[in-house]
Amino acid sequence: MTVKKDSLNSEEKKMATKKKKKQISINEKTIRLLSSAVLAIILWLFINGNSNDIVPQDINAIPVTFTNMETLQEKHLVLEDNRNYYVNLRVQGTDRSLQEINTNEITAEVDMKDIDKKGEYNPEIVIKGLSNSVILKEVNPSTLHLVVDNVIESEKNVEVITQGKPGNDNAVISATSTEKVQVTGAEDRIAAIDKIAVTANVNGLTEDTSRMLEVTPYDKDGNIVSGVECEPDVVRVNIEVGKTKTVNITPPATTGAPQSGYKVTSVTVDPTQKMVGAKQEVLDTIQNIQIDPVDVSGANKAVTKEVTLKLPDGASFLDNGNKATVTVNIEPIIEKSFTISSIETRNVGQGLTAAKVKDSSVVVKLSGTATELNKLTADNIKAFVDLNGLGKGDQEVAIQISLPSDQIKSITPARTTVTIE
Repeated sequence: MTVKKDSLNSEEKKMATKKKKKQISINEKTIRLLSSAVLAIILWLFINGNSNDIVPQDINAIPVTFTNMETLQEKHLVLEDNRNYYVNLRVQGTDRSLQEINTNEITAEVDMKDIDKKGEYNPEIVIKGLSNSVILKEVNPSTLHLVVDNVIESEKNVEVITQGKPGNDNAVISATSTEKVQVTGAEDRIAAIDKIAVTANVNGLTEDTSRMLEVTPYDKDGNIVSGVECEPDVVRVNIEVGKTKTVNITPPATTGAPQSGYKVTSVTVDPTQKMVGAKQEVLDTIQNIQIDPVDVSGANKAVTKEVTLKLPDGASFLDNGNKATVTVNIEPIIEKSFTISSIETRNVGQGLTAAKVKDSSVVVKLSGTATELNKLTADNIKAFVDLNGLGKGDQEVAIQISLPSDQIKSITPARTTVTIE
């Protein structure tokens, strides 16, 4: 019995030892897991700082880049405002993670591939290049307002603007370029262009010259139109110097007849003179500027016509181009009567006198335009009889009026009796 009891105690001791070893093994594993977790936390804290210290940071002026711009070009589209855009970011993270941000790696992108036609768009700005250890909280602005326009082309002449004063009392008599410029850009920008111009400095210039000058597009207010391309962007300009003088413009004659009952009253031209430039030998041959006749056939009101003024070869107009406006004034013909209170006697023979004129007054009916007739009064119209070659006695003579015969419709009485003694 004693042997058996000892045997049982031995077995119990072995079981207890195994159980203790197993318990130690489990504890070791737990300790190791806890140690690993602690080490991981320590390592994370070493890398990222205090996990509870999450702070914000602003990153400003990140330039916006446009991707797939070539698709716009393929669709003949363009951004109307081709300026630079920037965004501001607000991020959050630990001190260490924020310190490790490299702003050169951050990009703000707008994808243009889905824009297919002219219009206004508000595409989203996509931020790339931020580390996973920081949180992107805000993008300002988050979208861009873009205006997309059609791309068109337009051919323009080149205007030459001169600055300065040539030497030797000369003037610039011609500054031109024969080249044309192809302008490409947004439809609205092209429409805003008033002229394509180059500026030539002629200060002290004494002889003709040729220069290569850069072109610039301007609007009607003289402001530069940006966002367009000019091809070529440099053109050849020919500059001539010479002498100048002011030349009168002669009003033209008229051809044809106005409508019946109407009459041409005047012909005027505006301007009345022009500044002309040329080499001296050419300038000496120009005395006035002639205009071709203006046809007024069948007209019953004023005829106004813009005409192109002509000069000899080698001469040019220096003030506001080669145009003038001719106005032919046409008025209806009316009638008006005047009573002349006395009749003069003229050309009485030597030694004779006109003793008596039967009629003391005369009524004259005139025809003409209102402009012509309103200038007349009875006081400045003379009625008279011509007694040349007549002797003594009662002489019946015609009454005459001191006006052109085509104005006189009637004279009442037409004749009178004069007693000559």
